[in-house]
Amino acid sequence: MAHILGFDAQLISDFYEREARIDTLRADEKTIQSELGGSIEDLGRIEGLLLLKRQQAEKQQVKLDSFDFRDQDKAKTKDLVDQIDQEIADLNAERYTLMYNRKKILSSLDDGEMAFDPERAARLFEEAGVLFDGQIKRDYEQLIAFNAAITEERRGYLLEEKAEVESRLKEVGTELNRLGKSRSETLSFLSDTDVVRKYKEASDELVELRSDVISLTRQREHLQTLQRLRSEIRDAVEEKTHLESALEREFEEKNSPGTDSVYRTIRLLFDEIIEEVLDQNALLTVSLNQQYHPEFEAEILDESGNATSAQRGHTYKKLLCIAFDLAVLRAHLGKGFPAFVFHDGVFESLDKRKKSNLVDVMREYSNLGIQQIVTLMDTDMPPDVDGTPVFSEDEIVLRLHDEGTEGRLFRLRSW
Repeated sequence: MAHILGFDAQLISDFYEREARIDTLRADEKTIQSELGGSIEDLGRIEGLLLLKRQQAEKQQVKLDSFDFRDQDKAKTKDLVDQIDQEIADLNAERYTLMYNRKKILSSLDDGEMAFDPERAARLFEEAGVLFDGQIKRDYEQLIAFNAAITEERRGYLLEEKAEVESRLKEVGTELNRLGKSRSETLSFLSDTDVVRKYKEASDELVELRSDVISLTRQREHLQTLQRLRSEIRDAVEEKTHLESALEREFEEKNSPGTDSVYRTIRLLFDEIIEEVLDQNALLTVSLNQQYHPEFEAEILDESGNATSAQRGHTYKKLLCIAFDLAVLRAHLGKGFPAFVFHDGVFESLDKRKKSNLVDVMREYSNLGIQQIVTLMDTDMPPDVDGTPVFSEDEIVLRLHDEGTEGRLFRLRSW
């Protein structure tokens, strides 16, 4: 909306884009922290542990290679270390990932549904003496139904994914059992000597070390990603700070009385419309809130230029909205901006004189090329002009009534 009033559209777009970017980066940061299991180690410490574990694994491999077995023994031992144990380590790593994913899926499936009960809310409102019925209640019920549909669809996807994960877990478990049996058979040909016992111990330690290396490597990758995200967040926050300062200057300049801008034109046209209808001045202002988003305010002024309470009522608030819409359309007339507007119940609660004044303004803007579509009850009709209805028959597009489809919007049948 701010760019429609003549403020720097690129500046505002850059600010919103940077704000969204920060939110996205922080969400990614939270995800990485969650994957680390809530324990965020220092990257330098992880690098050091990884270095030590790799060195220990290399030493353990050298230790295994130094055992003096017959050629056949060495061949089987090499096959055990280089193939079976590596496959077991890879499958254990995969099983860890699958179990983690299943935990997240089960957590998502356990999430509660929407707790809002429109019937209970209706009873509470009834006890409080507040009417809670009709469209509001239906809207809440539709919201709950929509939420339930989305939840059910999402649950279906989660159940499918859960089935796939559990199926793969079963396959991995079967394969691990097979490899374990094969490993035992490979070692069974060796006699139960002290050398074999030491080899078994060294082999088990090597498998554990390799598993630690895989785990530490994964943690290092996550921490590196986390560091990169935090660096990007700092850069984005710094850029946002500069944009905030630029926005403050922009809004200060555009609010200056001497600035010739679209916003200045809209403010003057807005005041002109209210003055023609109410014979009072009106002030349109825009400012930045604490989140640096633009906030608009419209006030009806008394003779001393002080704000009155008139704009707080429903009738005058609607009139201020009408004046704002017309002022924006006229300020952008001929510049590729839409030149039509729709207003519902435009004359409600206005007295006869103000209705006539508003009709004059609307006809003036219509003559400029701004198409206006309005609805009104017959009881809110502006007074006749010299005995002639204020609106001619060719200006009335549709009369709504309950006497058949011809009187219904879009001629829809009742249901």
